[in-house]
Amino acid sequence: MKPKTSKLPGILEKKRIEYQPRKKVFSSYLLNKKILISDSYWYLLTLDEIWGNQIYKFHANREVPFIIDCGANIGLSVIYWKFLYPKANIIAFEPDPKILELLRKNIDAFGLDNIEIRPCAVWSSNTILCFKSDNSVGGKLVDHMNGSKLINVNTFRLRDLLNQQVDMLKIDIEGAEYEVLMDCYENLVNVDYIFIEYHGITNEPQKLHNILEMLQNKGFRYHIKEANPINHPFIRSERNKFYDLQLNIFAFKDHL
Repeated sequence: MKPKTSKLPGILEKKRIEYQPRKKVFSSYLLNKKILISDSYWYLLTLDEIWGNQIYKFHANREVPFIIDCGANIGLSVIYWKFLYPKANIIAFEPDPKILELLRKNIDAFGLDNIEIRPCAVWSSNTILCFKSDNSVGGKLVDHMNGSKLINVNTFRLRDLLNQQVDMLKIDIEGAEYEVLMDCYENLVNVDYIFIEYHGITNEPQKLHNILEMLQNKGFRYHIKEANPINHPFIRSERNKFYDLQLNIFAFKDHL
């Protein structure tokens, strides 16, 4: 199923969104419903990815798929999956309190059911950790409480949800993916499709090969696309960002 273009923002509305201030809440429409947006720049990019290119499209093996969305943000992915599979059961994790409020309001505005929103970050244990918010898509767990934008958040051990069949697992958690996947490793056999946004953190060992090895060992094939391109990787100044490599990893079982 492909959304009708008339139900997506047109050129004029996209231009209006483009000129909105960064990281300021405002509203637009999607599928003829009001949607609250936290960041004009990232909204347009993710709207094109999720609704234009439909990067989260998959073929479920049952009428009522179970989907886990780790890093649900304002809910674009959740809304898309409910458009694709109206009966789907979805658990959506979002630890950022300000973004969480928008997520809740958007889910209500679209009248979606069978969605459980969990106000916590996924991790390898149930605990409390420091979280750095950026009022957009880049909120992340951090090691130490040192800064005005840092807060304490509850975490949930994702592994505890993977003891059952999971049709789609999305992990976009800003650098915490390796730790979480390591802990979930044995239970990955229960997952059909996995989307992972890999974040290579500058000045830390790269873990991409470890993640790909885990996926391969659990029967996945994978497809990789660049998520945030660096035009000249050989030039240190161009790759000298907090993330020096961002990739979208699409993993799926051989029989699917």
